[in-house]
Amino acid sequence: MIYRKIIAASISGPIFAILFGLFVPGPTSLPDNSIWQYLSSVLISIPAYLMYSFPFILIYGGITSLLSEIISRRITKHQKAEFIVSGVLHLAFGAGFFLLLNPYAGILSLAAAFLFFVTDRYLQNKRASYRLTQALMSLEIPIGVWILFMGIVYLQSMVTGN
Repeated sequence: MIYRKIIAASISGPIFAILFGLFVPGPTSLPDNSIWQYLSSVLISIPAYLMYSFPFILIYGGITSLLSEIISRRITKHQKAEFIVSGVLHLAFGAGFFLLLNPYAGILSLAAAFLFFVTDRYLQNKRASYRLTQALMSLEIPIGVWILFMGIVYLQSMVTGN
């Protein structure tokens, strides 16, 4: 079960960073006046968001997802009820911790928790047995996404001369 959580984090972390980068490109930069400025902001923000969000998604998200699944299995008998209880616990753990610090961070962590839950349930429904080697290999996904976007940013800076 823990290996599935690592794989779920490795998939949902980059997806979260890409979506967050598309919706909030460069939060400290000036408003974008053209599509090229917007794309440039998106490209540079995705690796930054991934670098800061992925450790939280992997560690905090993995632990709380494991707890959510264990608790929901113990208190429910039906599979549908377990799905609902687990989903509610994922969202509660996702939003509860960060809502105390900052409501904006709470909304983002709620979105990350939802994405983690959906990814984990998808992997669980495949009914595959996940091993340590698969979990470790899945960590290549966020690293590869980070390298890909940093490479694009590097190429962009080489072309534009910035």
